[in-house]
Amino acid sequence: MKNYELKVRNMLAQIAVLGIIFCPIVFSYYSGQTMAGLLLGMVTGSIYFLYLYRQVENVKVLSKKQAVEHIRSGWIIRLGVMLLVLIVVSHFLKLNVLAFIAGFFTMPVLLFINGMAMVIKQIEDAKKM
Repeated sequence: MKNYELKVRNMLAQIAVLGIIFCPIVFSYYSGQTMAGLLLGMVTGSIYFLYLYRQVENVKVLSKKQAVEHIRSGWIIRLGVMLLVLIVVSHFLKLNVLAFIAGFFTMPVLLFINGMAMVIKQIEDAKKM
């Protein structure tokens, strides 16, 4: 499981690097509200990912029925928090909602890219044997 922890830390580091790269670019071409929306989306997506990781860690010690209930309640909590932050971003803070959504979905895109890179590496390693 240490390898999985390393992957999670690697993903969070990639999000941080993307934030460091994209936030100044967005600020220079658009506005501070757009940059703040992007940054808040990245932070919210990272917290969502960390909560999901923690939830998967907790499921290992539960029975099958408890695990299903734990995942179901966690999904509702994660969705609720995401919608709450989206409402706060759009109505109270008046930030750019599209930038928030783009920042939030940075994590799933990175997960997909890293997953594809891992599959390609495994295929190349299998061909070498």
